[in-house]
Amino acid sequence: HPKLFADAPARRVPHVVVVEPDALVVDGRHVRLSNAVGPQTVPHAACWAEAVAAHQARDTVREIVASAQDVAVTPTGGVDEYNRAFAHVSLDGLDLGLTLLERGLAAPRNGTPFDWCAPLSTSLRTGPSISALAALDD
Repeated sequence: HPKLFADAPARRVPHVVVVEPDALVVDGRHVRLSNAVGPQTVPHAACWAEAVAAHQARDTVREIVASAQDVAVTPTGGVDEYNRAFAHVSLDGLDLGLTLLERGLAAPRNGTPFDWCAPLSTSLRTGPSISALAALDD
């Protein structure tokens, strides 16, 4: 009888839970992106603009995670205030933090916080690319 499946063992995809745009649980390990800071979700958002941005960013991360076949977590040292390890997270070879930065869904983690509620003119230098924020879908 011909075999229906290859003899190679099935590849296990890590279980990933998206808590915040920049915070994940990967196989039970709590991690925070070391290169990007996402907006805060409700109830921690400082304003509606931040809450809406966080919702969009978290949905985007969930979509990326749902289709990923390979997840790599590389700790970079240190933990955040919730004891989550700072790490680079790669999904199918793409750095999640850089992807969020490129899409305007996160700000760089560079020590200067981005105020998601301030007018863009006062915080543009520390925030996402304005071209990413203004991009229209075709």
